[in-house]
Amino acid sequence: MPDFTEVTTRLLQLLDLTEEVSGDVLSECMRILSQFYYKLVGRAFIITQDEGLIGMAPEACRENDCIVVLLGCQSPMVLRPTDDGSFLVVGECYVQGLMDGEALLGPLPSNWRRVFRYDEESKGSWDAFIDRDRRIWQVEDPRLGPLPEGWCEEEHPKQHLYALFRDKTTDVVYRHDPRMLPSSLRDRGVELQEFNLV
Repeated sequence: MPDFTEVTTRLLQLLDLTEEVSGDVLSECMRILSQFYYKLVGRAFIITQDEGLIGMAPEACRENDCIVVLLGCQSPMVLRPTDDGSFLVVGECYVQGLMDGEALLGPLPSNWRRVFRYDEESKGSWDAFIDRDRRIWQVEDPRLGPLPEGWCEEEHPKQHLYALFRDKTTDVVYRHDPRMLPSSLRDRGVELQEFNLV
């Protein structure tokens, strides 16, 4: 399935009347647009003010709403500031350039790409990263670096799908990567902000 950039490029080809568009491209764009139709009901096209990133958000979003990446959420969120300094949750959004951890870890190296890898045994798709130059894939995000002191990766039968991490001080095993804890992110120089949500 084509990614967001490929779809955008093909749709722009369709709109550029100076360039001849093949029937295959037109057919594929129409198929993609028909799939999008059902996913776009109640959604609005957005462009972020600071960086000009594009995406989709709840149609209830307004100018001056904030797009934030909240630790523990799968997608960026739209928050609306209130008069008392707290924030109202408007809903989740899709923003190209924030979907793969870029806000916290920076961009993926150019040879790496995040993919969903299907596993026949579990009948599910799992996050993975592929190095297109070396043609290898791995579960671990290549931007993460070494584990913090006091942590180790735990061996388990499904480690080809996901990682587990042992806190050596408590001997507790977690699925959450300790390199994404607030303390670890701050150690990397990531500026974190707390939000009072209503």
